[in-house]
Amino acid sequence: MTTLRPGAEHVDAAWLAQRLPATSSKDLGHGLARLIDGGELPPGAHLPTIRDFARAAGVSPGTVMTAWSRVRDSGRLHTRRRGGTVVADLHRPAPAAHPTVGWSHIEMALVAPDPALQPDLGPALAEGLRGTPDLHNPERAYISDRLRRSVEGSWPFDAQAWNCVGGGSEAVVLATAAAASGGPIGVEEPVSPGYLDVLRQLGIEAIGVRADEHGPTVASVRSAVRAGATALVLQPSGAYAVAGALSTGRAAELAAAVGPHTWVVEDDSAGPLAATEPASLGVHLPDRVLRIRSYCKAFGIDLRSAVLGGSAELIERTVRLRSFGMASNSRVLQNALAHLIVDPDTELAMTRARSRYRLRRHGALAAFTAAGLHASASPDGFVVWVRVPDETSALINLARQGIVAAAGAKSFVTTGEPLLRFSVLQLPEDRERVDDLAAAVRAAVNSADREYFD
Repeated sequence: MTTLRPGAEHVDAAWLAQRLPATSSKDLGHGLARLIDGGELPPGAHLPTIRDFARAAGVSPGTVMTAWSRVRDSGRLHTRRRGGTVVADLHRPAPAAHPTVGWSHIEMALVAPDPALQPDLGPALAEGLRGTPDLHNPERAYISDRLRRSVEGSWPFDAQAWNCVGGGSEAVVLATAAAASGGPIGVEEPVSPGYLDVLRQLGIEAIGVRADEHGPTVASVRSAVRAGATALVLQPSGAYAVAGALSTGRAAELAAAVGPHTWVVEDDSAGPLAATEPASLGVHLPDRVLRIRSYCKAFGIDLRSAVLGGSAELIERTVRLRSFGMASNSRVLQNALAHLIVDPDTELAMTRARSRYRLRRHGALAAFTAAGLHASASPDGFVVWVRVPDETSALINLARQGIVAAAGAKSFVTTGEPLLRFSVLQLPEDRERVDDLAAAVRAAVNSADREYFD
């Protein structure tokens, strides 16, 4: 790669051809996307002309055109008039083609994913139909062979048994009911939205488990066990955490603290949106741990599938709890999920989604901090937490400006410092707009502070 003028890198056709040895448009597109996502082709880099690259790579110009178009559709490239094809800078999004959307239309309270960053389910569903030879077979398939094969290689421990149910929320409810043995359960705080309401409806007492940047603290887990917790419900990916995700070292410490008589449910709600596979206590306690991997945030709620793997006893309990063992997920949906898990195009879409969500998370943290607010999030977090003097007053003042956030109190069993929760998944990537949001939150907080102390 040579620099022809300051700030404008022009990529040599032979150099690029050496790094893209593929001959099909699909493989060329995948390879180019990997070079961009890996940083070898930085934002602003000018690609060689289609004819120059085709000549250097020994492929047809049409193949190159199709490959470049695939990558351009993903947002990684853009074409300038008389300026050639350039690697896009995701930190500087293109100007909006539509009028600015008001804050009341941007979901920040319910942690709903951005539909634009989810894969097209059409090909997956078609593949699910084609790949289900036993279509309409009346026998129940609690997990199809194809889906089990697609997940077991990446599962963090050797699962004794498997199940597939209708989404992450159902999986957590079933796993909680299966693990609760008539006593209280320890739950990692902050919990996912609505989970404490579920526990109340199930008649299960919750014991709050505090966490730090490495996950649940050993002292808090031991305290919950001493208080009679029959199970622990943890969030290893830290999707809703204030500080961080479960580390490998902390998982080993917690396994020793839990002992051989406490069930552990691990709710991996991030699924493919996590940068790396979260740590697991199942490595140490495979017969006591049930792991949930949800695909709803990544692939869309209409896929209606989450995978459970781990303790054979707990898996059997989840099976019985679903309509007394009579319910099982559609084999078509299960095999569609299996297709998405191993599909290279879907993996590219997930790489892009992780990048975009990371950009939005960092943008929100930077804006809130610059505005003088105390804000925090975990590395793969779906939310940013902002400390406030009074939750209710701050929420009311924000609502007057059309901004809807969530009260932190609903995510904690124990009383702690007042917090507001903002989902980052649908935040705009316009820095000025996010700065405006931070200024509005600061104004609401300051007003709440005055009301609180008057």
